[in-house]
Amino acid sequence: MPEYLTDASRLLGIVEERNAELAARRRGAGNRTGAGQPPAAHKSLNRAVVVASVGALEAFCEDLAIRARGHAPGALVGRPWYAIEGSRGIVQTPSSNNIAKLFWTYFHYDPRPDWELQVTCGWQELSGTGTNSRGTTTVYRGTAAAEALDAVVKVRHGFAHQDRANAPAKTPGLVDLTPTGKLSLQSHHAANSIRLVVQTAIQTVHGLSRHVPALSGKLRWKKA
Repeated sequence: MPEYLTDASRLLGIVEERNAELAARRRGAGNRTGAGQPPAAHKSLNRAVVVASVGALEAFCEDLAIRARGHAPGALVGRPWYAIEGSRGIVQTPSSNNIAKLFWTYFHYDPRPDWELQVTCGWQELSGTGTNSRGTTTVYRGTAAAEALDAVVKVRHGFAHQDRANAPAKTPGLVDLTPTGKLSLQSHHAANSIRLVVQTAIQTVHGLSRHVPALSGKLRWKKA
């Protein structure tokens, strides 16, 4: 996963570096907090982080299935109608449903009940009042976790494919909407897309290892 997230991590580093420089310039000009609307370039970088994060999740899930099926009795049965690798790989879009379909096909395992995803967010996103800068956290579990992941995937589609017909709903910590319904991403949304992918990956590995006996007992991670 660290290798898959290299691009997203580097882009996020640029976002955070530019945000720090901008805040410092604003404070030097008399803005006590350094807060304010970011320029267009920052918004584009936030979008790029999300696109790269979703691509990393797609690659990770495919790689995990390929590596694990060699340890699972029955998972090596050829299924040409359901390829993992190549241009016809089934997880072209790593939605919660497609990820579940992939692991169910080969292992009869649905990872969605194992997901518990925590992200940072602003009070404004949760309650409608207060600051919109990151200041608290929220946790998505079960169905809500799957919907949160789908929101990030839809953000990626909205920018990468101009797919406005399937635009995501406002999701605290992950995506906001302008009064006219356009997608709005802040730097903490970009950072949370990476957090979401990492947590999904770790918890899916844990769940699959419990489901496939040959994989159990070898992990150093704890779900918490």
